[in-house]
Formats: sequence, structure tokens, C-alpha cells
Amino acid sequence: MAKRLEDLAPAGLLERARAAATLVDGVSRVRVFCHYDPDGTTSAAILTRALMRRGKRIHATMAHALDRSSAARLNEETNELLIVSDMGSAQLDLLESLPYPVIVLDHHKPIRDSDKLAHVNPHFEGVDGAREMCGATTTWLFTLVLDEANWDLAGPAMAGAIGDKQAVGGFLGVNAALFGEAIERKVVVAERRLALRDLPLGKAVAQSIDPYFRGLSGRPEAAAEFLRAAGIDPETSIRQLDAAGRRKLSSILAVRLLEQGPAPEALESLVEDRYWIEPDQMYAQDLEAYVNSCDRLDHEGLGLALCLGDREALAKAEKLLEEYTSRVLGYLVGLESKGLFPKKHIQFFYCDDASLAGSVAGTGMQFFFDQSKPVLGLSVLDGVTKASARATRTLVAAGVDLAVALREAGSEVGGNGGGHNIASGATVPKGKEEKFLALVDEIVARQLAAGPAKAQ
Repeated sequence: MAKRLEDLAPAGLLERARAAATLVDGVSRVRVFCHYDPDGTTSAAILTRALMRRGKRIHATMAHALDRSSAARLNEETNELLIVSDMGSAQLDLLESLPYPVIVLDHHKPIRDSDKLAHVNPHFEGVDGAREMCGATTTWLFTLVLDEANWDLAGPAMAGAIGDKQAVGGFLGVNAALFGEAIERKVVVAERRLALRDLPLGKAVAQSIDPYFRGLSGRPEAAAEFLRAAGIDPETSIRQLDAAGRRKLSSILAVRLLEQGPAPEALESLVEDRYWIEPDQMYAQDLEAYVNSCDRLDHEGLGLALCLGDREALAKAEKLLEEYTSRVLGYLVGLESKGLFPKKHIQFFYCDDASLAGSVAGTGMQFFFDQSKPVLGLSVLDGVTKASARATRTLVAAGVDLAVALREAGSEVGGNGGGHNIASGATVPKGKEEKFLALVDEIVARQLAAGPAKAQ
């Protein structure tokens, strides 16, 4: 029997979503403004599909940031309604000054609430936006309040949650409740299997980023030899292996991961629940991988088109995925040999592609970087330096909050920062990198000394 939304999400969160929904039916055009990553792009797709069903015209943008420049452009537009998703809770001052109604659908920890716009954020109801609800699931819940016909948008929402690393170790909280209901409604079908692409095994292991196999990922010849040594044909696929072959493959890959000293949660990534999206005829993990590669390589519109069901976009996205995988693996293989720059409480590296720094930092932090220190990937650009920081659950449990660390350190050097406790970003003036890193190091030291209770 289908469950009610009241059984799946906190009453206060639904009240906020319903208050926001009242702003929709009185307008004919909706401006959608979302973050550019998979969580934001899937949010844009969910909004676009749901609002077009209600006869609305849509103008959607995926942006790297909501800053004074983008707010100034929005201020010049004659919008009837603006919906901001996967960001906005940290930019309320900018949004409250706009001359038209605004809805914020965000999951990042808010600094404050607002009585000038509709603010839907799970943190207000005690739901952890870093683990239990992402931007896409917050957005999807909003569209379910609009019309429960939007249960069929579970796939893009799940892809967004996977992109936000909220599937690691299994979905929790409102994520688990909503996706469990989608499975009950047969919108999504779950199956348990090794987290490798359906390719010849030598290629699948060599192209694997999550999980990342030190010494094998990014090295086709080494991956093939590793499999042959275990008596597994590198030209065969997972589907072609019998049960004994699959067990052997799982075993040797698990041992390989253990030997490289990953984060405890990284071991959970080897075997995963893969989710087949019935309406979109695609695995949610594959949709996320395609969208992520489009976003990171500056083809956000292509990722959105794919989420909207454009099958012609799939072939283009496949090529971008191959390019993205190759580039990320190139950075990771290089860091295996070169190592990182250590400070007392953090570690860092330089990445000349700002769009890839977060992916490299996150993968390295999970699978082979020093687990005792958060990592920052720095990209020095024209006039500014962008930083992408990642931690582990163990570090967060010990008191680390990267959102606070990067916000405070960024502000101190004339920049800005924020995000989640486990994953955050900052933009600082070029030339201020050393001061910024020193401040982050000091703040992380204080957080660890204070411990989890005082650090929150």
C-alpha cells in the first residue's frame, strides 16, 4: 500500500514545501537556478519536468556559484518566480533583495532562516543535509507536494543523491524513506552487485574511480595482469562470470582495497545496490556518471538534456564520460607517485582544472590519501584560487567541520567558503593561498581539540 508523504518526511519540512508550492500556480514562467554539479543538475531536471507538467515555461541555469555577480544579473531579469536549488541557504541576503518571489530548496546547513522568501531546508527539521537528504531529494519532495504524479522522478533524485555521496553505506533518513517508497511503487528496481561498469573486466578495473584501486586504476596493463594472476580472464565481463568467479573477483578486489588503507566507508563501495530507473531505462549510477562528466567538462546543458530524456544526448555524454574518467585518473595516478603537501592537520595538492579538484580530492581521501587529515585541492586561476576540501566520516565524528573551516578562513583572507562538514569549497584571492591554508590548518586543529560536541 502506498504511503503518504506525511509518513516519509517531517511535518515541518512538508509545511515549508507546501508554503513554497503556493507560489507556483499563480505564475506562468519560472526561473530555475541550480548548482552545476550532479545534485544541482538533477534538481534542475526534476523542477523542469514537474513544472512543465503544470504548464509552466522554464528558464533553467546551472551555475558554479550564487554570488553578487549572478544576483545582479537575476535582479535585472523580469521574473515572476525564481526557484533556487542545491544552493541559496548561504546566500539569503542576496536573494532577499530580488524584486520578485523566491523559493530556496537547499540542503546545505543554513546560517539563518528567512521570512522574506520560501525557505525549504531539511536542517530546520533536524534532518542532516550532508547524509539524509540532498538538493535533488529536497527538490523532489517539493515536486511531490505539488503533485504526487512526480513519483516517477525518483531516478534523477537518486542520481543526485549518489552524486552527493549520500548512497555510501546505504541511504539514510528521508532519502531512505522516499527511495524505499519509489522501490515499492516499482519506479526503481534495486539489485546488489559489484560496483564496476559492465565492460571487459580489465577495462572495468582500469577505469574504476569509485572504488579506486591503487596501482590498477588508470593502468590497463597492470589491471589485466592482476586479473590473470588470479585466474580471471580480463576480457570477460561480470555478467559472464559464474557465482564462484564473482566471489573470487569480489575477494581479490576487497583485499586490494584493504591493503591500500582506505577510509572505513570506502570498503562499502565495492559492492553496491544498483538502481534501475524504470521510466528512464537506465541505472541511477550511470545517469549520475554521465551527468557528472557533462558538468565537470562544462557541458551542463547536455547533462540536463539527458536527465530530461533526450536519448540523442546519451552518445555525446558517453564520450564525455570517457574523457572525464581519463582526466581524473590521470591526476590520481600522479598523486600516487608524487604525494601531497602535508601540514600539521591538513594536506593539500594543486589541480590545474578546478572542475575536477573536488572529484580528485574526494576519491583520494576515500581510497589512499592519509586518513588522519582532511585534504584540499587548490586550483590557481586568473585572480582567484578555488579550493575543494574533503574529509572522512571518522574525521567529522572527531569534530572536523570543513564548512566552518573554509568559511572562516576564506572570509579572513577576503574570499568566501562553505558547504558541508565533510565536503566544502572556497574561493580566495590569488596570492593568499598560504595564509588561507595556515588558517584552515589552525581551525581544523581547534575543531579536533574541541571534539564533536563542541565543534558543532
